[in-house]
Amino acid sequence: MSSQEIYSENEKLKRFEMLMNTKEYLTQEEYDFCFIWDKDIRVQTSYIGDYSKRGDYLNLNVYSEAKHHEQQFQRELGF
Repeated sequence: MSSQEIYSENEKLKRFEMLMNTKEYLTQEEYDFCFIWDKDIRVQTSYIGDYSKRGDYLNLNVYSEAKHHEQQFQRELGF
């Protein structure tokens, strides 16, 4: 493997880690990219389709039910 190929693979790995560790919602393209790296993301994500305008998959590594309920409560209160 050349140094350029190693660099390219490292950049892809960084993107994978960033997506799976920071993004709450993944687009179909992001999900497909991550799925190539790790087939086990099936258990770490949940398909939500058109339910959310933010993405097609909910990333369960990042999603917080408590945070979600707090945001909805604040929205109901008008904040």
